[in-house]
Amino acid sequence: MSRKARDAREKRRLLRISEGEPGREEELDDEVRFHLERRVESLMAQGWSKENAEAEARRRFGNVDAVKRGMRKMRKRTERRTTLGTWRDTIGQDVRYALRMLREHPLFATVVTVTLALGIGVNTAIFSVVDGILFRPLPFPEPEELVVVWTDVTQRGGPDDEWFSYANFRDVRAEASTLEGVAVWGGWGPSWTDTEEPQQLLGAFVSEGMLSEVLAVDPVVGRTLLAEDHDPGAPGRVLLSHGFWDRAFGRDPSVVGSTLTLMDQPFEVVGVMPEGFRPPFLPNADLWAPVVPPENAEQGRGGFGWRVVGRLAEGASVEQASAEVGQLGGRLERAYLDSNTGMTFRAVALRDDMVSDTRAGLLVLLGAVGLVLLVACVNVANLLVARASGRLQELAVRSALGAGRSRIFGQLLTESLVLAALGGAAGVALAYWGTDALVALAPEGTPRIEAVRVDGRVLLFTGVATTLAGLLFGLIPALRVAKADLHVDLREGGRSGMSAGGARLRSGLVVAQVALAMVLMVGAGLLVRSFQNLRATDLGFDPSGVVTMQLNLPASRYPDAETIRTFTDALDERFRAIPGVESAGLTSTVPLMGFDGDVTILVEGRPLPEPGEDDAVWFRRVTPGYLEAMRMSVVQGRWFEASDGPDDGLVVVLNETAAASLFPGQSPIGRRVNVNDPVNPVWREVVGVAGDIRNFGIREGSRNAMYVPASQSAGRSYFPVLRVSGDPAAVVSAVRAEVRALDPSLAVARVQTLDEIVMTAVAPERFVAFLLGLFATVSLVLAVVGLYGVVAFDVGARVRELGLRMALGAQGSRISTMVIGRSLALVVMGIVIGLALALGAGGALDSLLFGVGRTDPLTLGGVAAVLTLAATLAAAIPAIRAARVDPAVALRAD
Repeated sequence: MSRKARDAREKRRLLRISEGEPGREEELDDEVRFHLERRVESLMAQGWSKENAEAEARRRFGNVDAVKRGMRKMRKRTERRTTLGTWRDTIGQDVRYALRMLREHPLFATVVTVTLALGIGVNTAIFSVVDGILFRPLPFPEPEELVVVWTDVTQRGGPDDEWFSYANFRDVRAEASTLEGVAVWGGWGPSWTDTEEPQQLLGAFVSEGMLSEVLAVDPVVGRTLLAEDHDPGAPGRVLLSHGFWDRAFGRDPSVVGSTLTLMDQPFEVVGVMPEGFRPPFLPNADLWAPVVPPENAEQGRGGFGWRVVGRLAEGASVEQASAEVGQLGGRLERAYLDSNTGMTFRAVALRDDMVSDTRAGLLVLLGAVGLVLLVACVNVANLLVARASGRLQELAVRSALGAGRSRIFGQLLTESLVLAALGGAAGVALAYWGTDALVALAPEGTPRIEAVRVDGRVLLFTGVATTLAGLLFGLIPALRVAKADLHVDLREGGRSGMSAGGARLRSGLVVAQVALAMVLMVGAGLLVRSFQNLRATDLGFDPSGVVTMQLNLPASRYPDAETIRTFTDALDERFRAIPGVESAGLTSTVPLMGFDGDVTILVEGRPLPEPGEDDAVWFRRVTPGYLEAMRMSVVQGRWFEASDGPDDGLVVVLNETAAASLFPGQSPIGRRVNVNDPVNPVWREVVGVAGDIRNFGIREGSRNAMYVPASQSAGRSYFPVLRVSGDPAAVVSAVRAEVRALDPSLAVARVQTLDEIVMTAVAPERFVAFLLGLFATVSLVLAVVGLYGVVAFDVGARVRELGLRMALGAQGSRISTMVIGRSLALVVMGIVIGLALALGAGGALDSLLFGVGRTDPLTLGGVAAVLTLAATLAAAIPAIRAARVDPAVALRAD
């Protein structure tokens, strides 16, 4: 064998040595030194000097220090691989052992899995809703750039989210440098008469660039709306939604270029928008038509008919845009004192604006389900602590066989994480069903509800929640066991260890459960009370037994007041003749439906108000039968009569709020008022004062309002209201028949009862109250189950003590009272702590409450009573069992 081969063999042998234990380092040095010395001796025997022989030996052998350093690195890598493999094997062993233990105790595993599935499932379902509505980006390019611009009239005593006049919008579009695209939209409900049964469609007018520039979405078929489509005199053109295209035309692409007859006018279909396109305005719209700029925009500068949506310019922020449009509002106010006094503008991120009304309720629900998961975790922790108390001897044996505290701690924590994983898997399955149920239960019109789904984002949340839950409920018993003296327990046969400390821990966990349940139940109770107050609010009208609908009259067939009046009079008469109809009338708007129409009012004999100080009233056209159909009250004067015709004196009825505002301390009967035109006034005599009604929402008080006879003020949009003696739905077909008899081309839309409208108005409150009540019930059940488990475990552990007490003369009733008393002491502590937490967190509910405060004594007392009663019942069963302990059997037990 050559010297080179021998050197290589030696290096390999030294490498094997280096991969051994760390203690072989000295052996490695000795081996290297021995072989170097042999080579030096061999070279010196050949005539080499000692110095040259040592240098040559090192050269042939190689860089010894470098070789040793490399060998040490290889040894460390080998040690790390060994450690990682050992750790992996240990985890695998722990997981297999945990699964085996769960198979041996199926009831325990089932209870824990179901408990965690409830907590994790409801959290996942609620988070999917919150994520879809509040956090998920809008489905448009660069959605963070989209803003809505509002008119702020708070200086006039109005809202900060009023719509725009076209003239003010035009100035914002021209002057706001922070907005590179600004457009408006307005509602449109055209009748479509190309079908056998006329239909009223849901549409919107949009200004130039709204779809293609601001929202940046192009049609999938045909083209978008172009600049020339907005020119005065241009032929009517529309874009269809994908849903309407599918529903009405079976996705036939040849519909592009065809003509639809809308409100008796031809409209060419120029394109179809993509599937899933749901604009922030009217997401369920069937079609969009171009806005034709009004010729007299300046005359209507003080009005509010359009909603503005814009896109931020590059580098601009929402705050900068809001500041700029606010400054612009100030300039316009100074330039147009008559129309813009007390008026400014502000910009808000579109997504934030869309969800502003639902944010508080959703965040309350998310916090509530977080508490439910905490209650579930505390419940499981209590079960694990009790179970660990029964496993002390097993764990002591493992400790005696060499398992350290960290090894036992890791085993217990692994078992908890396995339980959490099982509960998380079951919770995900529950969440899919729960998310579908929440979407179905969500109030009509809930923004962005179509974005709610269980996807990767939601599952990531579930994974994090599951892991945290496993750590939360697993650390408590694992740490408790790790601190116990297992060797003492082994010597005493499992009767020592955690008995006293474990009992205190379990009692503390029960107190925590009761406190958390108290917080949830107080919140649910307050919201239920709030909802009851909403439902009990005097609306100013009686919604029961009333059906309503909408009719839009096209200008082509109803061009003037005479033709409109002829139709409404005939329709009114036909409706009253329908069997089962007690009374009927027509109105230009139905309460609580969100329709608005303000006008300025001037009292005769008073000076003209300063700019921006005009009195505004809500304006409604009605027929005489409207009062009886709605069962409204007249508190002064009279209501309209059939004699109040177009050729008679013009009359008006004010509501109580307007009468008190315009004529404080005086009777308005016989006084005259003028609407909108102070230069050429048309005076109307006040003949009555009607009771206030809740029109804009049940939470909102009444505003100034006035009623005028439909015969003296023509309009083309009406809502018939019919009070029916039986089922309101039974007369709908007859109503449709009477409308067809008068005008076969009119579409009857929005058919619903007033009860349905009222329920829709309170649907968000009902949704939140129902879910919070459901979560509170779940937490109550978990807390009661936890209390029962602790009491039952405590009774079982104290059998000998209880037997001794009874042997010494204690009565069974005294034993029962003692057990129940200890349980109620824990509950009282939990109630006190929970009450403090509920009062501290009650501010989150303030915006959701109505007619009730967070310190409502009826709610707080009722919740405390329910918890106390439930706890008493939970403790009664083990208390009865304790009272029946046989002293002889108990004292003989080991």
